[in-house]
Amino acid sequence: MKTRNITKWLGASVLFGLLSLASQRADAILEMSYTTDSANLLGTVFPGQVSPPGQAAHDAAMTNFLLGMGSQTHTSSNGSFYARTTWPGGNPATTTGAVVASGFSDGTTAISINLSQTGTFQYLVATYGDSDDPNGGVAVWNISGLTGTIQIYRYAKPQMMNGHFTGNLLGRNTAQPGCYLITSWTLLNPTGVPDGGATVMLLGTALGALGMARRYLIS
Repeated sequence: MKTRNITKWLGASVLFGLLSLASQRADAILEMSYTTDSANLLGTVFPGQVSPPGQAAHDAAMTNFLLGMGSQTHTSSNGSFYARTTWPGGNPATTTGAVVASGFSDGTTAISINLSQTGTFQYLVATYGDSDDPNGGVAVWNISGLTGTIQIYRYAKPQMMNGHFTGNLLGRNTAQPGCYLITSWTLLNPTGVPDGGATVMLLGTALGALGMARRYLIS
């Protein structure tokens, strides 16, 4: 009876550990609402900033501008409208180790970013519309702690009210009037290396230890 109870306890411990690891995975599409404080959303920018040169450089510049703003505020700077949510920030964004993806085509599914392949990061920046689109938009998320596959909308358009930006980006996965196709996404500030099957290794190690413990207790 004692052996059986210990075996059950070890099994429960393994399951709890795996569930804790999976709980940080992003299972839903990241939303882009300034007014309702979407989870992980640091803020939005309309239209996107195009300087300094280079996608990662101006994505980092926009992220740092948002980090320097007060919580739940908005302001205009250099021809762009910035809206900052209450979601907490982190370290200043840099281009060191940044991962940039572009060249997306029309489609009807969300954009998937597999952090098990890229490694984990502090920030994710998605740009909708080209740099010369006056109504294009950018969303910046603090994804620190998220693992697995992140999904973001393929299309988005800024929400307007009485001729002014509300700070919200309305995401879609199909083309609709006024929506812009995603042109790039950028991961900033690496926090971990690619998974490399760590979850599978953890499961194998845990089950192996469980089997050894059971044989030892029985003998």
